[in-house]
Parts: sequence; structure tokens; C-alpha cells
Amino acid sequence: MVQKYSFQNFDKETMARACGQNLQISLKKTVETAKAIQGKKVSTVIAFLEKVMEQKAVVPYTKFRAEMPHKKGAGIAAGAYPVFVARDLLKLVKSAQKNASEQEISGELYLLSVSGRKGSARYHYGRYSGRKIKSTNVEVIVGVKKK
Repeated sequence: MVQKYSFQNFDKETMARACGQNLQISLKKTVETAKAIQGKKVSTVIAFLEKVMEQKAVVPYTKFRAEMPHKKGAGIAAGAYPVFVARDLLKLVKSAQKNASEQEISGELYLLSVSGRKGSARYHYGRYSGRKIKSTNVEVIVGVKKK
């Protein structure tokens, strides 16, 4: 089976990739977290995701914020602490960083792209007909910014 990627202009010389397939996390929370961390330094992103897991930093919600409460912070109207999403994204960011070091990519690494897509529909057994399990495919691209 051929793997399809969402990032089109991938350069093997300056970029590294990590993918997570059928992760049991919410797609909406993944999209909001990806929007918050995209384009930042990898070291900053790792620190931010660790703070989110400790519930000390808030992920601002801009698109999926129906009935979302306000959180303390500068410029944050609605936000949450997506702990499970932060845990899985942290694993993927560290994996992409490790892939970059294996490919001997030198320089300051940035998160160039984080994309979440709907995963395959699976059913969990239940009382009568079962329930659908949320699953998300996530792709993380790190690399050196071109000047």
C-alpha cells in the first residue's frame, strides 16, 4: 500500500517527517493544537506540549469552540487542555527531531507542517450495536527554514 502524505513540497535534504496512523485522539482537538504549534521552534514546541500535559498552558481554540469556556491568558477567548493530543503530538515531534538528527540535518529546527486527517472508522463493542472509535492520522514535518 502506498503512503499518501499531505505535505507536497518535501525536501529530503532539509526536512524530516514523522507520521502517526489511527491514533485514538480527537480530530478537532488535534487541528486546534496543530494550529497553535505550527511554525515554531521544535524546542519551544516540546516545552509548550509538556506544559499542556501538566495543564499549565492553554491551547487556544479558534474554530471548534462551541460552548467552550474562557481561559486565563493573553488574547485567549476559548481554550482547553488537550492532554492526550499533546502526549501523542509530543511523541511525533520528538520522533521527527530524532529522524532529522539521523539524516544529519544541521541548524535550528522548526515545525514546518502539522496536519491532522480523519482516520479509519472502527467500531468498539457495545451494548447493542457498538460505538465508533475516534481515530486521527497525524503528519509532522520538521526542517530548517530557508532564508
